[in-house]
Amino acid sequence: MSSGLNNTKKEDLYSKIYSSMNEGVAIQRIIFNDNNVPVSYEIIDINPAFEEILGIKKDEILGKNCSEIYGTDESRYLKLYSNVSQTGIPDHFETYFEAIDKYFSVNVFSPSKGMFVTIFEDITERRRNEEAFIENKRTLETLISNLPGVAYKCKNDPHWTMEFVSEGCFQLTGYKTEDLINNKKISYNDLIHPDDRQMVWDTIQISLNKNKPFKIIYRITTSDLKNKYVWEQGRGIFSSDGDLIALEGFITDITHRIKNEEEIKKSEAYYRTIFENTGTATIIIEENTIISLANSEFEKLSGYSKEELENKKSWLDLLVEDEIEKVMNYHNSRRSKKSTPKNYEIKFINKDAEIRYVYVTVALIPYTQTRLISFLDITDQKESRKALNESQKKYRDLAELLPQTIFECDLDGNISFINHIGLEIFGYTQEDLDVGLNVFQLLDPKDHQKVSEDAQICLSTGEVSIEEYNALKRDGTFFPILEYSNSIKHDGKLVGYRGVIVDLSDIKDVENNLKASLNEKEILVREIHHRVKNNMQIISSLLNLQTKYVDDKEAVNILKESQNRVRSMAIIHEKLYHSKNLTKINFVDYIQSLVLNLFYSYNIEETQIKAILELEDICLNMETAVPCGLIISELISNSLKYAFPNGRNGEIIVSLESEEDNYKLCIGDNGIGLPENINFNNIRTLGLLLVNTLTEQIDGEINIKRGHGTKYEIMFKEQEYKERT
Repeated sequence: MSSGLNNTKKEDLYSKIYSSMNEGVAIQRIIFNDNNVPVSYEIIDINPAFEEILGIKKDEILGKNCSEIYGTDESRYLKLYSNVSQTGIPDHFETYFEAIDKYFSVNVFSPSKGMFVTIFEDITERRRNEEAFIENKRTLETLISNLPGVAYKCKNDPHWTMEFVSEGCFQLTGYKTEDLINNKKISYNDLIHPDDRQMVWDTIQISLNKNKPFKIIYRITTSDLKNKYVWEQGRGIFSSDGDLIALEGFITDITHRIKNEEEIKKSEAYYRTIFENTGTATIIIEENTIISLANSEFEKLSGYSKEELENKKSWLDLLVEDEIEKVMNYHNSRRSKKSTPKNYEIKFINKDAEIRYVYVTVALIPYTQTRLISFLDITDQKESRKALNESQKKYRDLAELLPQTIFECDLDGNISFINHIGLEIFGYTQEDLDVGLNVFQLLDPKDHQKVSEDAQICLSTGEVSIEEYNALKRDGTFFPILEYSNSIKHDGKLVGYRGVIVDLSDIKDVENNLKASLNEKEILVREIHHRVKNNMQIISSLLNLQTKYVDDKEAVNILKESQNRVRSMAIIHEKLYHSKNLTKINFVDYIQSLVLNLFYSYNIEETQIKAILELEDICLNMETAVPCGLIISELISNSLKYAFPNGRNGEIIVSLESEEDNYKLCIGDNGIGLPENINFNNIRTLGLLLVNTLTEQIDGEINIKRGHGTKYEIMFKEQEYKERT
């Protein structure tokens, strides 16, 4: 009777705890369709905190399914809730309620099959995962005696062979007494549940060895295959010599009481589980500040075990000395129902003498002077905030030392920070920043569209943006800038931009001066090429005029060859004069012009000799182009003069291609070919001697192929620029 009252008090206490909790709690039941498939769930009960946190009234939602309550087509988290309710395995997740703009940590557990409980904790300020909740099983001892059942006498053997069984045997087991005597039909050991047999044997043997009575609870299986819980009390009967004669005892059915006890345990565990699984360190203190109940999270926070805390320690023992007076004032004010802070911050000292900063929430359990106190450890938050403040100070101090503009702004461009150099450059003051300053105020309105587009690209890629803009000072003057910027994220969410602005005014002035200087030099170089070309054309004209006054044919040929050589160089200067690149010449275009001039010089008709050009698109510098031009001029002149005598028709082929780091120049004809007695390595004629010399000048090698005319193959490298002095 005392045990029942005690359990009723506990159940009433846990019910009060449930109503006083700061976390929202909802008790819910899974709804199945005709095929036993979960389709929704309905709310059975909620505590006051649930109503306050979610803004939902209890009388408006009880008995309704989740779709009606939340206005959704589908039941959110149905699969998870169903799994928890069926398996009994608790679960945890975090979610965001858009309607109230809050984040919650939700713990889910099942007090019984088909049922589940959700505990909502507001984690908007900290959003960190709580440790998995541990459900501790608590056992209650129930004293059971004087129950009607079976009196027996049996042997101490593995069969528990019965020598005597009272008439209550049939009611308890479904077997008659004679069925068990001497194991006639079945032994008593066969009735004991297989999972309990070893335990029964071990327990009884230990008591017999100590010559003490034994009490044991176990399961038996009746004749109709039903399981019953039985309570057995007995002892060994010993002879005067100390020999064990038999066992005598009493066995009674306690199935109904076990089931009632399980229901009581479930009810107690129901509220105990809620208390244990709040995810927050929680204690219950009495009027005298002594801790009467503590959960596992508080064990972790304090470093003390429940055995060290419950009914032994005052919670004041866990506070630093300078906090005790304030806390006791709150404690006494709450007792006298004066206005008292429900939440406040204190310094807490754990078993290891480590001081932690905690945020406490205190609530009176209705109709008692007992307090429910929950603790939130904010030490890491305070240290992180301190470290963040120090880091921000270092960042700001560093920003003030830099000669460039440093700024931070939100996604709308509202500036939250700009260093003093930046304010000075743009002509604004700290007061302007305090009132409100936007990035777009610092930029030319013509650039606003581009800035917005560049910002979106920066947000989407996450990369550093480097862009040039035209900046606008407060006095209306413009100046060029280079902006380096990237996005700012907090908890993975984009919140703004930060960047560096470099004033390009001086750089642009230098750049413009350089451009002007380079432009002047380019004009000068072009003028030089133009004048050299003109001078060479004058020389060519003089040589041509001289041929009119010379009768000697050999002398005329020499003058004409010299004229062609001068013209080949003049063409190069002409091409460079018209080229965008003053250091290199398009050699394909040059060869075409050179060949055309040579054919014109020797009065060659296209119908007689055909020029075939197979040229790769190659550009050469002056150091290489001039020698190559002279080589081509000499070899084509030789072919035009000697390869096709007496008006013979034929072809001259010129090809140029690159081979890795080298170039291959081929000049050939299908004329009569070189005489066999000519040794190219020992040439005395000026033209071919010049070809050899020029080939060496461009680090080349020349190879002659005879047969079906003459073909010259020259492999050479482009020469490096040689500085003129």
